Amino acid sequence: AEAIKNGIKAIPELDLIGDSLFVIAFESKSVDIYKVMDYMTKRHWSLNGLHKPAAVHICVTLRHCQPGTIERFINDLKAAVLYVKENPDKNEGMAPVYGMAGTIPLRGLVADILKEYLDMLFKA
Repeated sequence: AEAIKNGIKAIPELDLIGDSLFVIAFESKSVDIYKVMDYMTKRHWSLNGLHKPAAVHICVTLRHCQPGTIERFINDLKAAVLYVKENPDKNEGMAPVYGMAGTIPLRGLVADILKEYLDMLFKA
């Protein structure tokens, strides 16, 4: 995990959030982080989107510790940031959905609706 953190720190457009042992979250103030996530998904990396602040995270597992995997992840992440910087107006994949989800007013209302839905779904 430290190698991934160090690789992310070396990308000027990205900022680490927190200091977890195996869940590494990062954000960006200069590129759309959800577009970076979309690019990484196309490269077969599984990142999860976060809101408030807009960020993504990766859960580091033993598979990430195989030889060459961390280097490939960091290289793909650098390529993702570069692609998004060069194509800031491209809206494809899930990036627009993630971006809009973070702007919904009355977020408490959304939570209330989801609770009611789950209650209805799992009634005995």
